[in-house]
Amino acid sequence: MTAEIDDLIEKLEHARSQLNACLDKVAPQLELYPTWKVKQLMDHITGWDELVTTAFHTHSLGDTPALVVKHGINQYNKESVSIRKALSLEQSRQAFAASRAAVIQALREMPSEKLTQRFRAPWGGTCTVASVVEIFVSHELEHAKHIEDSSSNFVEPN
Repeated sequence: MTAEIDDLIEKLEHARSQLNACLDKVAPQLELYPTWKVKQLMDHITGWDELVTTAFHTHSLGDTPALVVKHGINQYNKESVSIRKALSLEQSRQAFAASRAAVIQALREMPSEKLTQRFRAPWGGTCTVASVVEIFVSHELEHAKHIEDSSSNFVEPN
C-alpha cells in the first residue's frame, strides 16, 4: 500500500470519527435538517459511499464509471435516503459503517497508477481519487460542524 493511499484513508477515517462524535451527542429523534434525523443523514452518506465505492472499483479496472447522478445532487440525495427508509436505525448505522469500510477497501485495492488518473465522476465532470476523498472529507466535516454549531437549536418532534 502506498503512503498516498494511507494518507487518503487516514483523512477519511478522521472525518468519519469527527462526524460520529457529533452524531453521538444528539438524540436520534431530533431533526438535524428539515425532514432529516440522524438516520436520514447516515442513509444519505451511505448512498454516497456506495456510489464512490462502485466508481473506484470501475476506475481500478480501467473502465469508465457510470454517470449515476443524472438529475442533480438533491434528487440523488432524496432517492438515496428514500430507498433506505425501511431500514431501522441500527440497520442504517451498520450500513453507514459498512459502506465506509467498502470505500477504504476499494482504496486499498486501487492500483497505485490509478490514483492520479482522471476519471468520470458519477455525478458528472472528471476527478481523481484524491479529489473525491477531499470532497467526502469536506462533506462529512461540514455535516459535523452543522451538528456541532446547531445542536442547541434542533427541534424535538411533536
